[in-house]
Amino acid sequence: MSITNYPYETEIQVTFRDLDALGHVNNAVFFSYLETARIQYITQFLEQGLPTQFELLSIPIILVEATCTYKSQALFGENLTVGVGVTRFGNKSFDLMYKIVGEDGRLVATGKTIQVMYNYDTSSAFSIPQEIKESVFKHQADWIPD
Repeated sequence: MSITNYPYETEIQVTFRDLDALGHVNNAVFFSYLETARIQYITQFLEQGLPTQFELLSIPIILVEATCTYKSQALFGENLTVGVGVTRFGNKSFDLMYKIVGEDGRLVATGKTIQVMYNYDTSSAFSIPQEIKESVFKHQADWIPD
């Protein structure tokens, strides 16, 4: 059963190094949680073989914007569930939305990142291949974030 109702979920345990002087997860650490979920979400498509020309360390995307809205504290030892899904495809960019839920079911944070398909050799953005869009649409079906 899905905890976040997002197309992909991963569990992250809060470690001691994640904490600030007040004993709760430091605000900057949440971006690492989003990154972990983002990379795992993208990796699942690579493992499915689509598109075959990409490998994890050579995925041609760059992160151009990241936001996080904090709703409640996360504490040492707590297991957080991070949900992620694509909410928009542009021509060259796409949006990912995130939902972080505590082990007691409370909303801990929400987030959004914008990624751009990017060719490092030419230093320019390029159109998202249709096979990527189709793979995501197939995986997410009719999902709509809450």
